[in-house]
Amino acid sequence: MLNMKIGAQKCEPAFTYEEGPHGPGQWPGLCTTGKMQAPIDIEHAERLRIDTPKLKYEPVDLDIVNDCNLYRILVKFPDNYWLTVGRKPYNLSELHFRAPGETAIKGKRPRMSIQMVHFSPEGVFLVIEVPVVAGKENPVIKTLWSHIPDPGKENKVKGVKINAADLLPADRSFYRYPGSLTTPICTEVATWMVMKNPIELSEAQIEEHAKHYHDNARPIQPLNGRPVSEPQ
Repeated sequence: MLNMKIGAQKCEPAFTYEEGPHGPGQWPGLCTTGKMQAPIDIEHAERLRIDTPKLKYEPVDLDIVNDCNLYRILVKFPDNYWLTVGRKPYNLSELHFRAPGETAIKGKRPRMSIQMVHFSPEGVFLVIEVPVVAGKENPVIKTLWSHIPDPGKENKVKGVKINAADLLPADRSFYRYPGSLTTPICTEVATWMVMKNPIELSEAQIEEHAKHYHDNARPIQPLNGRPVSEPQ
């Protein structure tokens, strides 16, 4: 196993999650003017004939970042096309963690969520959000948490493999809605697929994440008549 510490970025975040001059109500551009912002509260979903993602995630060497400017623990992935929707390929770029989870179901947010961020060759994003509940210890998270670098730093760990598929629930039923990224500049070229079923982390693992970042979920945004769907 070989650890490579990458040079640090300065921790100078341009926004906050607390209300104030840089808080969510003051985020710039589409964050305040957009009509398709995420996250939302899913109250109802229409059953439609929609494509289910085909996932072919593969193990990769761990590359983990303590992203202090976006308030998150981030895992990076090399170039790939491990997800397709219909005939459209998507590259799994990163996964990161939110506490609480961002998308709400009938008014309730999960304790945490994992967001797997993909993008297509056309620059369209697809975010798979996996809710987290307290339960048994998660072996993948145990590996990740043991390699979190200092704020602003990146840790590439040769010989330690992770597979994003191991952070998905066995039952991959999902809701889908059109939305945005949830940090400035809140770009509105994103499809969200929210897993109906959670994965488990131990209470200690949830608390360990909170030592680094907590309350890093954007407030719920208006639906503005957007369709929310689920596969038939």
